[in-house]
Amino acid sequence: MRKIVLAVAVTLLLSACSSKSGPYQAVETRVIDERKDNAFLAYEHSIEVATSEAQISPLYQKVIAACKADTENGCLLLDSSIASGRYVHARLSMRARPAGVKKMMALLGKEGEVTSQGTKVEDLGRPVLDSRKRLEMLRQYQAQLQELEQRSGKDVDALIKVTKELATVQAELEQATAADALLMQRIDTDLLNVAISAEGKQSFWTPVRRALGNFTDNLSEGMANAITALAYMLPWLIAFVLLFPLGRKGWRRLRGSPRK
Repeated sequence: MRKIVLAVAVTLLLSACSSKSGPYQAVETRVIDERKDNAFLAYEHSIEVATSEAQISPLYQKVIAACKADTENGCLLLDSSIASGRYVHARLSMRARPAGVKKMMALLGKEGEVTSQGTKVEDLGRPVLDSRKRLEMLRQYQAQLQELEQRSGKDVDALIKVTKELATVQAELEQATAADALLMQRIDTDLLNVAISAEGKQSFWTPVRRALGNFTDNLSEGMANAITALAYMLPWLIAFVLLFPLGRKGWRRLRGSPRK
């Protein structure tokens, strides 16, 4: 009996130690960058960090503050959310120059345990080339229209048509310029998606406390399911009670009937 108790105690101790250290092995933060070979690559990085539940909110606020303070690398916070329900976790999305992304990932690796990291690269060479060609064509067309506008002189009808076409070309030129600027922003700055959670960093008793906290909810849910199952079974039970005597009586008649 003592051997069994000792074995159980050792098992619980090992479980507690393993839950504190987490099932993950720390991943070294490393940013892939191949811009030297191609000047039109857009990078999107993702990183998942594990820390204790008590440190999720402070780390979340620290990352936001670090992004706002990094004006040198033009860090822009695009999205941020934190959940404090049953499973505490936080998510952030930001855009910054490559140096700013490296700085942010170094901060996350220092403050938490990096459990996952990835990088996606998109080649924007063709879209940029098409955008530049469209801009050049619109600018040439605009110059031709401006020359026609000067030649129109006193021809009011021609002047109205040229002016109207110039306004259309100007609007298209502004749209094309904005689209080209957006492409260059994706190239000059990197997107970083951050996920912070306590997975693998929970204490030994955290699941037990969570289960006790949800006991009444689970009890009421179980009672509701039992009542629903009873509602489905009740018609069949009534049918069985009513039909079983008739079936039994008929069976007796069949057995008691004389054979020919």
